[in-house]
Amino acid sequence: MKAILRNPSGNVSIAMLLMVISVMSGFTMAGLAYRDILSFHYDYENVQSLLLLRSEAHRGQAIMDALGAIMVPLVTSERTVEVVSSEAKKTFKIKSLLVPGGSALVDENITQGDTRQITHVHSRVYTHKGVRFAAANSPRSIVKKYGVYTLEYETFAKFMYFTDFDKDPNGLPIRHYGPDVFYGRVHSNEDIWIRQAGGGNNGGWPTFNGWVTTAGEIRVYPGGGHDFPEDNIFLGGLTEHYAYTNFPEEATTIRNRGIPFGPSGYDPKYIIYLDVDGSSAEAHLGIVVRRVHRDSIDVYPPNKYPPGNPADFQYANRYAAYDTTWSSMGGGGLANKSHYCTNKLWLKGSFEGYQTFGCRDTIFIIGDILLKGTPRGQSPETNKRDVVGLVAEKSIVVKYGYRSPVDSLRYHETCGSGTSDPKGGVWIYAAMAALGDGGDNARKDGVFTFEYQHPHPSVPDVVINNTIYTWIDLHRRRFPQQGRTGWFNSTEQIDYPWYNPLWPERAPYLERGYINVHGSISQRRRGFVHRNYEDQDYPNPTGIWDQTIDQCGGTSAPGAVTHQDPVMGFTLTTRDFPGSSGGGIGYKKNYHYDNRFYYTSPLDFPEVTREESKTFTGVKWEVKNPLNIPHAIQ
Repeated sequence: MKAILRNPSGNVSIAMLLMVISVMSGFTMAGLAYRDILSFHYDYENVQSLLLLRSEAHRGQAIMDALGAIMVPLVTSERTVEVVSSEAKKTFKIKSLLVPGGSALVDENITQGDTRQITHVHSRVYTHKGVRFAAANSPRSIVKKYGVYTLEYETFAKFMYFTDFDKDPNGLPIRHYGPDVFYGRVHSNEDIWIRQAGGGNNGGWPTFNGWVTTAGEIRVYPGGGHDFPEDNIFLGGLTEHYAYTNFPEEATTIRNRGIPFGPSGYDPKYIIYLDVDGSSAEAHLGIVVRRVHRDSIDVYPPNKYPPGNPADFQYANRYAAYDTTWSSMGGGGLANKSHYCTNKLWLKGSFEGYQTFGCRDTIFIIGDILLKGTPRGQSPETNKRDVVGLVAEKSIVVKYGYRSPVDSLRYHETCGSGTSDPKGGVWIYAAMAALGDGGDNARKDGVFTFEYQHPHPSVPDVVINNTIYTWIDLHRRRFPQQGRTGWFNSTEQIDYPWYNPLWPERAPYLERGYINVHGSISQRRRGFVHRNYEDQDYPNPTGIWDQTIDQCGGTSAPGAVTHQDPVMGFTLTTRDFPGSSGGGIGYKKNYHYDNRFYYTSPLDFPEVTREESKTFTGVKWEVKNPLNIPHAIQ
């Protein structure tokens, strides 16, 4: 080494070598630095693009909130976002394509749904230009992001139990008590009243397995206090003073999109009867017509009719009597459609596909509402094909009985044994919404309820000496009632004509089994599904009959109404349907939420809007391969 250093030419060689090494090192270090800078800008643009892509998805959501719905794809205007930092200034270009509908929802187990309530927001973002470097050192970066945001209306099918007013039609709070067990989401826009009574499996308290929210508070009947074992009652959580949830007055979506059926205009004399079997139905149009020849009837003392001696004639009742005439109508092509009628609807059957029925008036459930792919009494949650929605712009009523337009016979298809397996009564696999807004008249608000809540016996038709005597009670008492006369006294409490839809009926039913729901219930006001023999909160000791204010004679208790007919000698009474019991009138609850409604909705079901809440709910956001960006937004 010393010899080399003493040699001048050797020193030059070393210097040249060191110079080459230094230059090469400089190039290497510069290359590494440049690569690091590019890597930084690539990561910077990648993260920034992802954030902007997310914001663009929410811009699409805001556009949909403003528009409400779109029928064809919509391309948004391209927006430019400039991002400036100490190291760079970059401009990003962002654009979206809004596409209504879709072929599937967010859960792979649900293969079909209300695609018209789904909107996909396809968004793309790329770096248009950059100062002081861009990834790939060009005005347009190789960084490009593409995402799809799936939006859906949150419909009222999301609630197992929703009420706008948590008081009954008489303005009194209805209490949840021991036998009441709820699954799924529960919300009220008013205070929710609970009571420790009635038995059950929770020490007399009701049980809520899902999340419960109220715009008010939980109140304990009768005093209205707040002392209750919250953790034992509200197993899915409780939120008081929750945001008010708007409840629509009209079924706007199904009005606009549903296929009309029945007469085009509203008339209270029209009834549509549908007995659905899969995707078709036996359909009839009923027209209520006045029977002019029966608007006057002779009246005799109760113990002298029938047959009635002219010498005992007292006076004549004059009234309007009506019959219903039926004619068949078409009822096919129901599957995977929504349907809307402007008149009363009587409905039952087994439904295939997605079917929603909207009604400007009242929907009467005259028998089971079943799903074609789910056996009666079983859970529908593995059924990927069948979903039913019922939307009434007045009320939804479980009918006591009806005369069939097919054979004119009487049917009690919604009554059943409380001890049978599956439980008797009526089974309803549907999301239901009763939207009626009665304004100042609470009794006209939409409710989910049952028909014929104050039963009393009436004298049936009889044959004496080959002569048929009909409407016997009308031959014995003044009609319409004047004061408290005629239809109520200490020994007889008789049903008022036509209050019972199957009037006259010698021994009408009190307890009728269960209302078995696999679905959801939304209503303007809490409707009765069970009554006492005589409502102590709203008593009627005088026996006045005024059905418009829920005054329907006196008590319905068998011990009070049972008596022997003074002429025929048979017993008139009230009774429970065979196999049912309970000491009251109506139905026990067997309510289960259809968990499929977390992921899908009946077609054109009413949508949820809240204070400080969006109309559309984001259910899925996916970042996808940018090579698949739709042409409309490339």
